[in-house]
Amino acid sequence: MRWKGMVFALLLAPLTSCAGPTRFDYYLLALSVAPAFCEDEPQRKQKFAQCQALSETGFKALPLTLHGLWPNRADRKHPAYCGGETGGAFCRLPPLRLPPETRARLGWVMPAAADCLDRYQWAKHGSCSGLAEADYFAASVALIGRVNRAIGGEIARHMGREVDLATLREVLAKSDPALKDAVTFDCQTPHSPTPAKRRPMLREVRVYFERNPVTGGPGHPLPYTRAGVKHHNSGCPQGKAYVDTPLD
Repeated sequence: MRWKGMVFALLLAPLTSCAGPTRFDYYLLALSVAPAFCEDEPQRKQKFAQCQALSETGFKALPLTLHGLWPNRADRKHPAYCGGETGGAFCRLPPLRLPPETRARLGWVMPAAADCLDRYQWAKHGSCSGLAEADYFAASVALIGRVNRAIGGEIARHMGREVDLATLREVLAKSDPALKDAVTFDCQTPHSPTPAKRRPMLREVRVYFERNPVTGGPGHPLPYTRAGVKHHNSGCPQGKAYVDTPLD
């Protein structure tokens, strides 16, 4: 009986290790500033449903939209495509299996779900989290709500003009102090056909979170320096970022 038990344990061992979650150290929440994304290439405004639906009213209501929630590793060898689905057009990936309420909330915070970005984010990143699809996207929705409540309004108030990153960090310190040192800002100059818009724009807001050792999901905000990031400013000249407007 003892020998049979050892054989049984050996047979189970590979299955257990394969079923376990992929190793990673923290989560990176990537949030888009949609007008800057849509301005980057002229064809995006015609090609992507998220850009066609973009409006001033919509931007004020949801200044930051969900790009993705990424399990990352400190050594930069980030896991990807842990479920085996890779490449190809986003909408050719398998549909997500989400409860109606989660699907509706995800559609609101991730307008690019209309372009099947949700399927791609699950295939590339979510599949490596060890979470079920519904739990992964429920966590994503909750986190973007938290960040928008903290600084979304300040970003929207600067639509069509520059905002000082120091101002955004001050707002974070007052509204949600735990986020202040977990947030970084990324600016890029779009390939816009409009000369006046060829300037560094706030393109993305990135927020770092610990991995909860019990649930495997996102935990407390993680200072970006502990993720190996040296500064909160990525590409924003003199610490200032232009907040693009959905208006042409």
